[in-house]
Amino acid sequence: MKQLEVKRRQIEYLAKAFEVILFLFIERKLGLEGSGFFLVAIMLFSMLWTFVGENLPDVLGKMIRIRKAKGQYKSIRNIRWFSFLCQLVLGALGTIVLLSVGTILGENVFGCPYSSLMIWILSPLLFLRGLSFLLMGYCQGEGSELPSVVACILRLIATYAFGIVLGSVAGDYGEKVSALLKLPRYTSMYVAAGWCVAIVMAELLVILFLFCSFLGGRRRRREKEAESMKASVSFPSFFGACSKNIIFRALICFLEMFPVVIGMMMYYHHEGENAPLTYGTYFVGYFTICILFYRLLNAVAVPFWGKVSGFFRRDEVRLGRVSFHGGIHLLIALSMILSVGVSAMPAQVGALAGFTSPNVVKIVIQGSFWIVFASLGFYFSRMLMRFGKNLMVLGIGVLCDVVFVMLYKMLWSDEKMGLLALMYASLITMAIYAVLLGAIAIQLIGGKVDWFRIVLLPALLAGAIGIIQALCVKFIGEHLESLFVVILIGGVGFVAYWCVLLLLRNFSEEELSVIPLGGVLLGLGKMLGTF
Repeated sequence: MKQLEVKRRQIEYLAKAFEVILFLFIERKLGLEGSGFFLVAIMLFSMLWTFVGENLPDVLGKMIRIRKAKGQYKSIRNIRWFSFLCQLVLGALGTIVLLSVGTILGENVFGCPYSSLMIWILSPLLFLRGLSFLLMGYCQGEGSELPSVVACILRLIATYAFGIVLGSVAGDYGEKVSALLKLPRYTSMYVAAGWCVAIVMAELLVILFLFCSFLGGRRRRREKEAESMKASVSFPSFFGACSKNIIFRALICFLEMFPVVIGMMMYYHHEGENAPLTYGTYFVGYFTICILFYRLLNAVAVPFWGKVSGFFRRDEVRLGRVSFHGGIHLLIALSMILSVGVSAMPAQVGALAGFTSPNVVKIVIQGSFWIVFASLGFYFSRMLMRFGKNLMVLGIGVLCDVVFVMLYKMLWSDEKMGLLALMYASLITMAIYAVLLGAIAIQLIGGKVDWFRIVLLPALLAGAIGIIQALCVKFIGEHLESLFVVILIGGVGFVAYWCVLLLLRNFSEEELSVIPLGGVLLGLGKMLGTF
């Protein structure tokens, strides 16, 4: 991957992390029960969106770039028309499915009729986001990564701006309806509906921006099309090439999302009216924090895909192995200290997220290590996909989803487990996913793994730092604001952890040369006298 593409992908994952923060802000307006209603609509939308256009920009951009390099501009024009027509049909079908099936699932399977209004509002978003991702693919095909980056940032800002206004207006109306019907849940429902309208309006603004960006080079493209050779792309060849690249990616993304969706569905169906409140507490207080750090670590993992596959293509096998193992080492080191930090001060981290439930605190302490396994699973799966092992990743994804359902049903039989059943099933399943994919990736790429240096030492050191953090929180946590506790104790622990790792020469100079910000760490190591 080129540097611009790497930076663009990193910014996209960082934008997804900020979407999580935006959700936490929305949760403050909705309340935990309202968040439970909102999550049903978001989950159903996300599940369908995976197939409608999640991976479209990268696949389309690559197809256009290849033909642009060969001067086949008339073929590029055909690709644009074919992709536009396919996306119109696919987006329309997705919208119809969400409108019809989504409400049935929301009311009968989830047992959450209050989510129906949000599902109706979000259904056109499948069509609109498909168009915006189509335009992003066109721009990336022209070699311009900037419109995609700006679109990610603009979507967040516009959602926040529109949501503040529309959520407040809809909330005022919901209060009147709630007072009239004497059902307080209508307030949360209408506030959530206002934010859903804001998400749709933000997407319209993003489409306008991307369309203007695409039109900017229209004259230049027309001149090149007039001079280029005859188009060599037919609709069957385009559809076959596009489907081959998108279907596997979409299925893998869906399988990774499936435990969250099916777990939520089973929990809602079992708990009935109490489910939105308790699951909202679980998701806001525990899982959202995990996803936030997971997305940040995704951004860290991105540069390694292109580096490793690039070294292997150039027969520089040793450098490829160093980069691969350096990526594992970096992700384990980062995810360990983040997981331990969250588990050492669960009440303070939870307070920032907007929850204070002691039951969820128990889940956070044990379940925060989902971050470690999820980040490694992401790294190994995407690395194997770069080496063409899509079917293998798909098969392991199916296996792990079956294991999740079996574990969840088995743990749920114990009435004392409650939400812990969901946490343990997710944690164990993700651990199996990461271990299986990791074993295959290490066997494929090769190289000796120094387990003590890469895994055991960071884990032991993170555990020691976590114990110190927990003691500090116990003695001073009650006397300080949660934000100050997280910044002070979490920040100091993070810096101390990395300083000790460098003092112990846990990272070699060769590893530091291939990991992000490795030069900064190497300079710090030299200041400490270890390199």
